[in-house]
Amino acid sequence: MRSPPNASLINCEFLPETSRPRDRDARPGLSTDELAFKTFAAFRAHPHISNVLTHNSGANWVRVERSLNRFLDLATASDGLSPLEQNIIDLTCADRGITSRIMKPYFHTVLHKILQLDHAERLIRHVETLFLELEWKAQHPAHAAPVQNKPSLESGHARSEPQ
Repeated sequence: MRSPPNASLINCEFLPETSRPRDRDARPGLSTDELAFKTFAAFRAHPHISNVLTHNSGANWVRVERSLNRFLDLATASDGLSPLEQNIIDLTCADRGITSRIMKPYFHTVLHKILQLDHAERLIRHVETLFLELEWKAQHPAHAAPVQNKPSLESGHARSEPQ
């Protein structure tokens, strides 16, 4: 009998039973590097997410892990995020498209399984804030600097006064 399609979301198959702390408060604090690696491993373990990130990263999973490491750091701001970082943030926060509908709850489940509840929620809010900032920037592109009025030539002469 086949398991339900979202069984990996519920069971988090990527984490062996022995590494799942039974007491939520007993979970050790993780460095950003460790958190990025565990999230990276979880994404690699999911067939659809792995396929999409392989495509989006040009099959360069080092870039994926580096991107996760960057935006999972609470000190990271939305300025200067790479296109891959922006794409992964979009996939983990947006409610559009099949991949986002799979990846968003999966990402939340991963964080809740490996972090204490308050830290997981803080990190989810951080990534959602990055997403909202990127969305706002996309909807309100920076206005181009006004073009300086260059003198136009009239009969071979530059105009000295506007008409």
